[in-house]
Amino acid sequence: MSEKVRGALILLGFALIAAVAFFWARHWQSEQLGFVRIDPVVDCDLRAGPCRETAAGGSVTLSIAPSDIPLMKTLRLAVVTEGLAARDATVEIRGLNMDMGLNRTVLSRTDAGRWEGETILPICSQRRMEWEAAVRVVAEQRIEVPFRFHTSRP
Repeated sequence: MSEKVRGALILLGFALIAAVAFFWARHWQSEQLGFVRIDPVVDCDLRAGPCRETAAGGSVTLSIAPSDIPLMKTLRLAVVTEGLAARDATVEIRGLNMDMGLNRTVLSRTDAGRWEGETILPICSQRRMEWEAAVRVVAEQRIEVPFRFHTSRP
């Protein structure tokens, strides 16, 4: 086999790998966008206790422990779904007054309708940081239920 043919085959192989990676990434992104977003829960304070919102004929409850939601310490997230045949649950925490990057926690099922996981929130340069914890549940529908809270830098 000549060097030209060998080089062309190697280039073709890399192009094929790049094309497969591109289409896989597009497929993964389209799945991430397929959630029906519920209006944010505004009348509940996660620092005072769990917050519950109705969605898709059922309800989603989120709690964060410890309740003072400290920065740079492990936080335990718990989601309870009622009236939903949930197959998967994640929590995406987003900074509202400053982009703090992706903070996605894939939750593990512990009991029927109960999901748990752990995360850590970073320290921000702002003294008070506003956050949104978007609970994403895959059931008959793919729903996203956002819960808002704040943290204060010591």
